[in-house]
Amino acid sequence: MRRYPERPLVGVGAVIVENGKILLVRRANEPNKGKWSVPGGLVRKGERLMEALKREIMEELGVEIEVGDVACVTDEIFFDSQGRIEYHYIVIDFFAGIVDGVPKAMSDADEVRWFDLSEMDDTETVDFVEKLARKLLSGNDEIYIS
Repeated sequence: MRRYPERPLVGVGAVIVENGKILLVRRANEPNKGKWSVPGGLVRKGERLMEALKREIMEELGVEIEVGDVACVTDEIFFDSQGRIEYHYIVIDFFAGIVDGVPKAMSDADEVRWFDLSEMDDTETVDFVEKLARKLLSGNDEIYIS
């Protein structure tokens, strides 16, 4: 159960950067509905992280990816109006590259677009995407998102 979970759920995401641009999806579902984020989703029971990411990206974008190193790890906790935890995710984002296909919005995505890394302040993105873009622009090899 995603809403009001008993414990945090584990998610994975793909940080796909090509020619100074990052591939983002506009989320179709809560908790980040309408916001731009890196594509990805939840890990299923018995699934390895990289397998989950490849499956999620195929389902969400219709492309095959090659998965690289960990880009960042974040926790996303959303509270309802009464202060109860409505959503709680631990998300592990990996650098990735497209090896086959052209990204298109499929499950969980309303839209897919390439954003210039320098444009990130002008978009409706989740917080960590803006921080990640700033780190990438700075040429920092160590990505730590707080």
